[in-house]
Amino acid sequence: MSFKSILGQSQPKKILTNAIQNGSVAHSYLFYGPDSVGKKKLAIAFTKALNCKGVDPLDACDECESCMKIERRIHPDFFYIEPIKSTPTSREAVIKVEAIRELQNKLAYMPYEGKTKVVVIDSAELMNLQAMNSFLKTLEEPPSSTILLLISANPNRLLPTLLSRCQGIQFNRLSYQDIKSIIQSQPQEEETLTESEIEFRVYRSQGSVDIALAEDIEKVEHLRKQLLEVLEKVSFDRMDIIFNFAKVWAKNTEEIQTVLNEFLGLIRDLALYRSGCSQSNIQNRDLSLRMIPIAEAQSLKTWIDRFTIVRNTQIALSGNANTQLFIENMLIEFCEAA
Repeated sequence: MSFKSILGQSQPKKILTNAIQNGSVAHSYLFYGPDSVGKKKLAIAFTKALNCKGVDPLDACDECESCMKIERRIHPDFFYIEPIKSTPTSREAVIKVEAIRELQNKLAYMPYEGKTKVVVIDSAELMNLQAMNSFLKTLEEPPSSTILLLISANPNRLLPTLLSRCQGIQFNRLSYQDIKSIIQSQPQEEETLTESEIEFRVYRSQGSVDIALAEDIEKVEHLRKQLLEVLEKVSFDRMDIIFNFAKVWAKNTEEIQTVLNEFLGLIRDLALYRSGCSQSNIQNRDLSLRMIPIAEAQSLKTWIDRFTIVRNTQIALSGNANTQLFIENMLIEFCEAA
C-alpha cells in the first residue's frame, strides 16, 4: 500500500509527502478522524515510504523486501500495537502498560534493518492510564531514528499532555466517489454487487468504508420500512403502535442501538426534505417517494425535536435503563412533538 494507491485523504498525504521531501518529518504524529477512513492504511504507507529501497524517495514501491515485510508486519524496525481483550469475556479491548514497556525496551536499539524505526499505535485512546503515562515518557524523549504514529477516532480520550506532543493530522470522511471506487475494487466473495446495490451502500456509508461494506441490504430495507411506518402513523390515537413496537424491541436489546441509529438517519433525511435540501444531501434517497410525503406531514421543528428525542434515548439506553420503558417514552414524546 503506497500513498498513490490510497483513495481520498489528499491533505494528509500531502502533509506527509512534504515532510519527507523537506526532511522535516516530526518525531510523533496523531492521525485522528472517523473510523474506517484510511488512517491505518496511510500510517502503513508512511512507514513503507520512510524505509522503502525503491527509486521514488517520496513514496513506497510496494515491491522491495522492506515494503513487503512491513505489509506482513514482520519488519524488525516496524512495531504495531493495537488493543486486545485480556479475556474472551472482557467488554472492551485495551492497550496495557506492559505492551508499552516492552515497546520501550525494543526502541532502545538503533534500526536493525531499515532507515527508521516506526511505531504505530492503533486506537491509541484505548491505552489505559498507566500505559498513557508510560508512553508519555517516550514522547518526551523520543529515541533517535524513531517515528511514533498514534491513530485515534476519539482523541479527546487521550491525555492532553500526549496530544500536545504530537503533530495532529485530521482525516475527514471519504467522498461518495472514493467510497464507490473502494467498494468496486474489493474482491467479491459471492455474487458481484449490482450498480444499485453499490449506490445503496455508498449513500448510506457516512463516509466510512466499514459501514458501506457491512450493510445487510435485506435486513436494512425491512427495518427502514418498519421505522418509516412508525414515523408516519404514531400518534395518541395509535397507542397500539407505541406498545407493540416497544414490546418487540425490548426483546432484542442487542440490536436496539442499531435501530436507534437507523431512526436518527431517517429523521435526519426527513428534516432535510422538509427544509428543502437537495437530493444529494439525503442518505436514504432510494426511499424518496415514500419519505417526501411523510416529511411534509410534520413541521421542521417536529423532525428536529424527534431527532433530539431519539438521541437522548440512545444515551439513556447505553447504560442499564429499562429498554421497553424508554422506547415507549420515546414514542410518546414523538406524539407530543407533532
